Amino acid sequence: MSDKVRYYLEQSVPELEDLQKKGLFDKKEITMIMRRRTDFEHRIQGRGSKPKDFIRYASFEMNLEKLRRKRYNRLSKVSGLINTKPLISDWAGIRRILFIMDRGTRRYPAEVELWAQYLKFAKSNGAIKIIYKVYSRLLQLQPRNVDAWLSAAKYEFETNANAKGARSLFQRALRLNPESFELWYSYTQFELTFVARLLARRKVLGLITEKQQLENLQNEESQLQKQLKDSNVADDDFNLDTIELPSGEDMKEELNLLPEADMNILGNPETNPALRGDVALTVFDLSIPELTKNLPQNVNVDDKVFQICDRFLNLFDKYEDLNQDHLYSHVIQYLQAQYPDDLRTYLIDITLPIRTTSINSSDLSEVLQLSVNKFRAYKLKLNLDKEQLTKLFINYLQTQYLSNVQDVNEQQQQQQQEQEDSPIIELIRAIIKKLPTL
Repeated sequence: MSDKVRYYLEQSVPELEDLQKKGLFDKKEITMIMRRRTDFEHRIQGRGSKPKDFIRYASFEMNLEKLRRKRYNRLSKVSGLINTKPLISDWAGIRRILFIMDRGTRRYPAEVELWAQYLKFAKSNGAIKIIYKVYSRLLQLQPRNVDAWLSAAKYEFETNANAKGARSLFQRALRLNPESFELWYSYTQFELTFVARLLARRKVLGLITEKQQLENLQNEESQLQKQLKDSNVADDDFNLDTIELPSGEDMKEELNLLPEADMNILGNPETNPALRGDVALTVFDLSIPELTKNLPQNVNVDDKVFQICDRFLNLFDKYEDLNQDHLYSHVIQYLQAQYPDDLRTYLIDITLPIRTTSINSSDLSEVLQLSVNKFRAYKLKLNLDKEQLTKLFINYLQTQYLSNVQDVNEQQQQQQQEQEDSPIIELIRAIIKKLPTL
């Protein structure tokens, strides 16, 4: 037996003795546990070890910990059967599993599955400080791993409600991976979600004054610090409450216009542009030059720009509580400045009024009229391509409002219900029929 294997096994002796003393496992089971641990230690210490060996070892310890908890809960229900005072066996199992995963990620730092299992187990046990350390190591070792940055930012924002930390992660990730559309898109989504939640919370809680807003933010910060203090896996080696990011020496040139993390969130949408979504729009402006900088030769830059704009417009569609007209107009102004004579620019502007208007909306007739008026204005402007613009607009209306009509009618026929089409459907069909002659 190698010295390392012997050392690690000796560390578990006090835990096993405590388990036997409490009556959770008998002597035969303890022997079996020690034998299995010996096999696993030899396997992961050997030259032919694989990442899956660490995962199997951790899985064995997880199952053992589940069994220990099940027996402990059953015996603790009867007074006097078991010593309920917290002892080494109550926390050694979790710590051992984390230690195994830590050793695995150190030996195989490029193995994504090991990192994923490590984070999953730490999160399931509320080990906040360990989670921070794992993310710090992962981002240091794999700064080009976009999924790792997204996971870290999501954890900061959705689990810890730390918007400032999530924003810092997104900005650093973009400096290292400026060619990643997923990062730009997710950062924009984060900023919009942050503003939407902030406005919704103010509305629900009645946070009218800036003093109330500040007090609410301070309460959230104190709750996060309490969670860090009460983290149920104590370890001096994991004494972190922030995610350490790759140093500036590894950075590319900073994106100078990227919004700073200390954005002022007080005021209201009329007095504070950040609450209208202007930070997200700044991210949109910065994304296009970066995403179109080094395209393959077979990819057309103009097509890529319109593809990016379409994705962002679809994202803006989801935020009904924000000023969508403000978000839409920013994108269309960009396209009108860069591609003033492109039919795709015309179509986006024509269809803006009806982007989020459903077939059952009471104001559909009004916005349809506005959209048709825009279509007529653009058609008068064109000398050529009038027919092509008409086809694009007709196709949009059919896809937006008539694509499901046939399915609905078939269902009605199956139910033997004869109903006439609604007046609004007839109106849309009439508009489509008349568009070529406008």
